[in-house]
Amino acid sequence: MVITKKAERFANALLEMPRGENDIEIAGVLKDLAKVYEVAHAMVYANTHEQSKSAYVDMINLIKGGGNG
Repeated sequence: MVITKKAERFANALLEMPRGENDIEIAGVLKDLAKVYEVAHAMVYANTHEQSKSAYVDMINLIKGGGNG
């Protein structure tokens, strides 16, 4: 997915030469948001109830885990 790849690329660029703690934090947030986007995409485009339920559970785990899911 284009958005996921862009977020990863931007995060990696920030981590290559961070100017400070903010860059490291921002990179982490970008990576977490990329995960949320992927799971939301899976929820929207699920073809079966099982796929939809699995994506929903993944989203809950991401939210409860603070993006570490």
